[in-house]
Amino acid sequence: MSTEETNAGHAEHHSMQPASAGTRKRGLAQIRSECCTGCRICVQTCPTHSITIVESELNFNGIAVVDMQHCTGCNICAIDCPWTGVDMFNPDGSRREQTQYDKQLRRLRGYH
Repeated sequence: MSTEETNAGHAEHHSMQPASAGTRKRGLAQIRSECCTGCRICVQTCPTHSITIVESELNFNGIAVVDMQHCTGCNICAIDCPWTGVDMFNPDGSRREQTQYDKQLRRLRGYH
């Protein structure tokens, strides 16, 4: 399978509009492919192993892709991504604001 076919097969994953998220109870991660460096930090920190790296012409490391069926919307990938390559969306489809990440980060590190 060529890189173009691989990218075409995964294009819907990182360009997905979170409209289908309306039936979800938790949020959903979406990769910003133009910001993803393929560093694999999100892959390593995802507690449900919902993120993988696929080949891409955007960079030699590839880019992250989220498995929408298994993503729980926990925010950890968005918090840990040093390149702001992950956007999180609320169940209603609205984009989560940075203040929500900051609040969760303080809670994760023990600062209530």
